[in-house]
Amino acid sequence: MVRQDSEIERLEREFVCVRVVQMKGVDLRTFQFDYDQTWAAFFLNADGSIYGRYGTRAGGKEHATTHISLASLKKAMHTRAGGKEHATTHISLASLKKAMQRALELHRGYPANKAQLAGKLGQQPEYQYAEQIPTAVAKAKQRHCIHCHNVTEDLRQTKYEQKRLAASDIWVYPLPENVGLKMDVDDGLRVEVVTPESPAAQAGILAGDELVTMNGQRLISQADIQWVLHHAPAKGQVTVTLNRGGQLLRETIVPSGRWKETDLSWRESSWALRPGLWTLPLSEAEKREKGIPGDALGLFVKWVPPRATLAKQAGLRDGDVIVAVDGQTAPMNESQFIAYVRLHHLLGDTVALTLLRGDRREDVKMQVE
Repeated sequence: MVRQDSEIERLEREFVCVRVVQMKGVDLRTFQFDYDQTWAAFFLNADGSIYGRYGTRAGGKEHATTHISLASLKKAMHTRAGGKEHATTHISLASLKKAMQRALELHRGYPANKAQLAGKLGQQPEYQYAEQIPTAVAKAKQRHCIHCHNVTEDLRQTKYEQKRLAASDIWVYPLPENVGLKMDVDDGLRVEVVTPESPAAQAGILAGDELVTMNGQRLISQADIQWVLHHAPAKGQVTVTLNRGGQLLRETIVPSGRWKETDLSWRESSWALRPGLWTLPLSEAEKREKGIPGDALGLFVKWVPPRATLAKQAGLRDGDVIVAVDGQTAPMNESQFIAYVRLHHLLGDTVALTLLRGDRREDVKMQVE
């Protein structure tokens, strides 16, 4: 990657670069990030202080790099929502360069700016190393290495089996868009669009503003924004310092509703959450064609894998449409369906599903696996 851009190659010489190819033996106190990323980078001081993170991804293949770019990486060293087509909608060489530049800037100001970096180090984790997670221990003989996404999978499965799984374990690292901010992919911190009537709009943030800090933490990339949003309470506020035409302003974002929910489908770790089937939400037009109200549940069963024994035993087939879950008919997408099943049912529990098969409805009970 460095050899693709001479400026990144020049900036790279300012760093001691280390490539980490698997998570076994990696300190999870320091290296906490969105483990489903296509690619991620840390910018560190030799004493372990974290200047920032880089790497953001959105849902769907076309967004795999929409949140990262070469420009934002460069600026971060100076001080990555699902699927392959979305893997680069939030990243670019330009934003990578900016992230590198911003990281170097922070390094030059260190340790006087140490207080602004304190929040970038996560809390002491329950397990110091990925191989210590009980689920990882049980799978040790089956794996040649521990991939990044395995960390999320193993932590979730351990909590699920111990009846401790919470919504915060499923809805992780919300995008800036979740509070109404679409960032310039080639800068990482400059606001490109503010969604009307969103929490960001209500806070007074404008297109063109450059975010400087969130909850007191200096930012170098969209990944840093996600880090703050990930750790922000579901009900609370996020303070933002921004640069508007050379003037520093302080604003407060007050997120509302289910703002942390994002698309899980692109995440490799989501396969371990799926209850034995792959679903897609029907559009309102597709619902009308099948006689389903537009404001009601309609999940098309795209695929029941051959190994999904319990789903097949329940009678589920490719092409079925789920119109009720435990008697509830409120609309939900695949991610919300996955979360509902895992948060309301334990292994071996039974989920009541109403299916539309052709023009006939059928009630089935599926055991959770």
